[in-house]
Amino acid sequence: TECSCLNGGTCITYYLFSGISRCICPEGYTGIHCELDTDSTCYSQNGEDYRGMATEDECLPWNSPSLFRRGLYNAYLENALQLGLGKHSYCRNPNGRNQPWCYTKKGRAIKEISCNIKKCEHLNKICPLTGPSCGQRSMSKNFKIVGGRQAEIESQPWIAGIFQTIRGTDRFLCGGSLIDPCWVLTAAHCFHTLSRRQLNKSVYKVYLGKSILNVTDDKEQVFMVDDIISHPDFTDYTGGNENDIALIRIRTASGQCAVESKYVRTVCLPERNLYLQDNTPCEIAGYGKQDF
Repeated sequence: TECSCLNGGTCITYYLFSGISRCICPEGYTGIHCELDTDSTCYSQNGEDYRGMATEDECLPWNSPSLFRRGLYNAYLENALQLGLGKHSYCRNPNGRNQPWCYTKKGRAIKEISCNIKKCEHLNKICPLTGPSCGQRSMSKNFKIVGGRQAEIESQPWIAGIFQTIRGTDRFLCGGSLIDPCWVLTAAHCFHTLSRRQLNKSVYKVYLGKSILNVTDDKEQVFMVDDIISHPDFTDYTGGNENDIALIRIRTASGQCAVESKYVRTVCLPERNLYLQDNTPCEIAGYGKQDF
């Protein structure tokens, strides 16, 4: 059967063994679905996204029969994987409490207890983070799903959606990457059907922080297109799309550029003249095919 690998895990199938599948997890993750973060030492916000391996001596396993029988949060719920519950006793926060917790049992009584885990914001005050914020994902690393499945925008917060207004309807045109608060990098072929003189920038919009193309929520930031600069030597006459690169300058109606948030961040640009060897592991993000 097909496996659902989280956090960049790779699903492999052993066809000689009745088609059994399993996840090969990247460094820093473990578990059947790569759902456990082995490097996590703190929780952010209220810890609903915490997927570390901290626990308390008295914590009950989430697959305990006592939890199932009483209808409490348990590893057999349909959305258990999304809640971080499984065959373990690690602290979680499936119900939106103030911090991660676990169940304990004394006699016949079962109750919730808070876990002794530091909050990431507290650690940051002690040891402030340094360096640029480009390329940094949200703490919600468990939401990153690969293999053609939908991933939350927090896992790729630099992704931009470029829309074109056609007969009064905004239609998805191309994806792009936020490389600067005011600039999005995209492909020149997205605009190649129109000459520079005919190009009407007012029919384009750029969305940041957008997970699903046909859904609007408060995570998003929407921008007008101030300028489109395609590579001067772009050509698709040969079908190879040589120099297929373009820059879009974005701004709001009030002239503002993108504001950094959990859902909107810039991607890091490589150093000048960087050369990647063949077979270098890389990562590609985009909207792909969605039902909309």
